[in-house]
Amino acid sequence: MARIQGHGLILPIAAQPRRMFPFMPCPRSPSDSTAPRRGVDATLWLAAGSYAVAAAGWLVVADRLEAAAATRAAVLGLMTLVLLGWVLHRRDRLRQAAVLDAMRRRLWLLDAIVQGSPDAIYAKDTQGRYLFANREACRRLGVRPEEMLGRTADEFFPPDETAMLQAREQEVLAQRQPLRTERKLTTPSGRHAYAATVGPLLDAQGELVGVFGISQDIDAHKQRETDLRPWVVALQSTRDGVMVTDRHGNIRTVNRAFTEITGYALEDVVGRKPSLLRSGRHDADFYRALWQAIDRDGCWQGEIWNRRRNGDIYPEWLTITRVHDDDGEHTHYVGVFTDISRLKHNEAELERLAHYDPLTQLPNRRLLLARMDQAIAQAQWQDGQAAALHVGLDGFKFVNEGFGHPVGDELLQAVAARLQSRLRQGDLLGRLGGDEFLVLPGRLSEPGEAALLARDLLNTFREPVPLSGGRDVYITASIGISVHPADGCHSGVEMLRNANAAMHHAKELGRNRFCFFTADLQAQAVERLQLEAALKRAVERDQLLLHYQPRVDARSGRMCGVEALLRWDHPEAGLMAPGQFIPVAERSSLILELGAWVIDRACQQAREWIAQGWSDAVVAVNVAARQFTSGHLDTVVQQALARHGVPARALELELTESMLMQEPDAAVDMLRRLKAIGVRLSLDDFGTGYSSLGYLQRFPIDVLKIDRSFVQTIGCGPDGAAIADAVIALAHRLKLRVVAEGVEIEAQLRYLLAQGCDELQGFLFSRPLPPQALALPAPAHALVDG
Repeated sequence: MARIQGHGLILPIAAQPRRMFPFMPCPRSPSDSTAPRRGVDATLWLAAGSYAVAAAGWLVVADRLEAAAATRAAVLGLMTLVLLGWVLHRRDRLRQAAVLDAMRRRLWLLDAIVQGSPDAIYAKDTQGRYLFANREACRRLGVRPEEMLGRTADEFFPPDETAMLQAREQEVLAQRQPLRTERKLTTPSGRHAYAATVGPLLDAQGELVGVFGISQDIDAHKQRETDLRPWVVALQSTRDGVMVTDRHGNIRTVNRAFTEITGYALEDVVGRKPSLLRSGRHDADFYRALWQAIDRDGCWQGEIWNRRRNGDIYPEWLTITRVHDDDGEHTHYVGVFTDISRLKHNEAELERLAHYDPLTQLPNRRLLLARMDQAIAQAQWQDGQAAALHVGLDGFKFVNEGFGHPVGDELLQAVAARLQSRLRQGDLLGRLGGDEFLVLPGRLSEPGEAALLARDLLNTFREPVPLSGGRDVYITASIGISVHPADGCHSGVEMLRNANAAMHHAKELGRNRFCFFTADLQAQAVERLQLEAALKRAVERDQLLLHYQPRVDARSGRMCGVEALLRWDHPEAGLMAPGQFIPVAERSSLILELGAWVIDRACQQAREWIAQGWSDAVVAVNVAARQFTSGHLDTVVQQALARHGVPARALELELTESMLMQEPDAAVDMLRRLKAIGVRLSLDDFGTGYSSLGYLQRFPIDVLKIDRSFVQTIGCGPDGAAIADAVIALAHRLKLRVVAEGVEIEAQLRYLLAQGCDELQGFLFSRPLPPQALALPAPAHALVDG
């Protein structure tokens, strides 16, 4: 029961707060995570309620005792203070609870991160004893977390590794700075590479209490480095320059060849743009097209001129490729280039030699034909005249055979100089080949001027030609003249044909004279038609046959193949060489039938040789231009191979660069079709036409043949072998085999062997022979000893 003592009131309510205050929350279960906080709340409610009830009781008693008004006011003030104190206390407790809750969440998050990390995380005291280790650290060492606490590294690692770890930790303790290292450690699962960061462990007061460590398994990274190391070595060893830029075009790295070619070291270019190499020879449209191709196709390849550090401009063959990561994101550009200065020089030299005779340095047949076309076109435009004078030396064959080829070459050079001295300004002198020259008058008002020029040229031969060794050679010439428009020629080819016919007519008339082309000479064309008809009958009557000229391997000296050469066993004229009838066949469709016959007969002969034991026999067949452009050559080849059961490798097709350059795109298509069959492809008479490096790279050929006219110049002065050198170097750079034809003397053989020519062919080894007279390959003999 309540009782009054002095001015206070004591009520027995503290012992029964729930009965007195039914609104007070019930205590929670100890297992409830919120129980501590709820218990605090209940205590607060109990204290506040007790004070409030005591105050209320005092107020009731005061009323009953009819106390003074001051007492009532005091009680009310007391109640207000009590409630205010409770509210403030409650706020502080709530804040503390929130802070504790946040700390719990942070500790839980930190523990989840540390325990879930794929890296090993640990802490040690200053004596090297483990204070903590996460799950990954325990997994690596094969122990449970509680088994690591208090233990040291020597209980888990070999002595040498323990010493290394302890030295690293002592260094961190001494310097109080983190240390990153890469080491290999032995664990129960084997020896692994780890990248570890060890740092000082400080307490709340900043005192050093130990070290902590984070160790990452870098085995996969090291394996990638190992796998990449050969590529890095290859990158630095290649002779091709390599540049890598980021996606924005900033240079990231270059290889050693880049420095050797450009003169720029790595530190000179890192962070800069590739434009520092620009030569100024390409305009903005060139670079715009280049980057459009990269954006469209992912790469660009082509020839470009750049500038070295010393200012020199040079050509290079460049390939730029866009690089993507595993997610397909564009990350880098890679440029790979080859300095083609030497190749460009060789190409220019080949082009020069393709238009000029290497012996006399005069324009050759190709250039002369082009100039005749120009002269005819100009004459038609100006309603004027044009002429061609075909000069053929009389008896040159006897000089060449009597004194030898070197003397013959010297004579041709002297004749060229003498003819050149008689020409007027604007006249053009060229060499057609052999002992034949051509003169194109620069101006011609009437045919009589051509006759005067021809007479003047003949007069140059009145005096003997002095040669080395004190020799004086007397020689004459016959000249044929063709005049446009009188002769009805409309092209350089027709004009040359007419002049050639007139020159031969002059020889028939007794030599040492000139002759105009006339209608009488037209009759010879009729004779050619008759020859064509006879040739057609020859095919039908099996009057054609093949002779074979051996090709010799330069290393072993053994016969490695043959070239099939067509012959006509004419019933009246006897055995005729192809030069006597092939031109006639080429002017008609007969060449297609003739070409198919040759391929078929070559395959038949190859089959016989293979059966006789020559297992690697290779028969080379010349292909005519019309046969190649017919569009059916691949079908003819396939049928012949199948008919005789011959492997495709046994057949080689010889093509001329002039036929390939007529329609390069179509030629590439046909070459690829032939290549798919498996036959070998060779480029015959290389260097006599327009030898383009760009097209040569496109043509899928296997062999380059050096024309006999260039082989004959070997030994004729310092420039005599220039084209042979250029062709051999170019072919080997393109990984092609080189065959030199027309080898007739030992000096040519020795020179070609020294230059690395792969195969040789010529009268020095054998003339073309019928198959029954051809011996099968024998062991190496004295050929290479010479």
